[in-house]
This record gives sequence, C-alpha cells and structure tokens, in this order.
Amino acid sequence: MLREKFTGLKRSLEYIQDFLNIQGESIWREELTRIINYAVEKESTALVNKKYQADLDYQDKHYVPTFIPVDANDFTFMGRLLRNITDSLGRGMYLDSLSSWYDPNGQQIFGLRYVHFLHEHLGTTFLQGLDRLIVYTLVSETKKF
Repeated sequence: MLREKFTGLKRSLEYIQDFLNIQGESIWREELTRIINYAVEKESTALVNKKYQADLDYQDKHYVPTFIPVDANDFTFMGRLLRNITDSLGRGMYLDSLSSWYDPNGQQIFGLRYVHFLHEHLGTTFLQGLDRLIVYTLVSETKKF
C-alpha cells in the first residue's frame, strides 16, 4: 500500500515536470532532504540532552512540517521509524544466512528488502539521515552507562 502511494507520487511529479517544464524531481529531492535534515537534527538534540531550538537558520524562510507526537519520546517521523525498527528487532532473531530479522513465526521483520524499499522511494538522503540518527542513539545509550 505504501509502495503504491510513493510510486503514484513519483509518477505525478514526473507528469507535472513534463507538463510545466520544471524540475519536479529535483524540487522533491531538495525538499525531502531539508525535511529529513530538520527531523534528524530535532531528534538528535533530544537524544543528546540539549534543548531544541525551533529557530534554525536554514529553516527560518521555509515551511517546516509539524509532527504530531504519539508519545513523550516522539519528536519526528524519523525517530518514530527508528524506534519502530528497534522495537521490532527486539522481538525477533537475526538469521545471518538470510541477512534479515525474523519473528518466531518465520515472518521477515527487517532486512535488505526493507532497506531497498526505503532507498528506492525515499532516496539516499533518507538512509543517511537514518544512519545519523542511529549514531546519535548509540551515543545517547552509551552516555547512560
């Protein structure tokens, strides 16, 4: 379902790009990069116990989406995704031969297919942001010791 939505959005941008003679895909990438960097910075400042400042210089002149928190630890969609991944990995086991995480029923929880989906539809910038967020989470967890 999510795959079809992303594919439809990408096709719509390609159609608009051709029709209006604008660079729709580059606009998509630039905005997605800006929003991802904003979300990662907001999550990372919360992880390293700094007070978050909403008046970031590069965000002052642009629209910044608001994120509806689900719980007290929820700041942005990036943190929500990372917590969802780590929680699901805790309920499963890693099979090295398949390079994936599986639940006790044999259903794949997380693996290369999921990473490929994220890369294909959200791009390298999204994976880089997720990687930075993982590093900040590791630093935060290490400081607790």
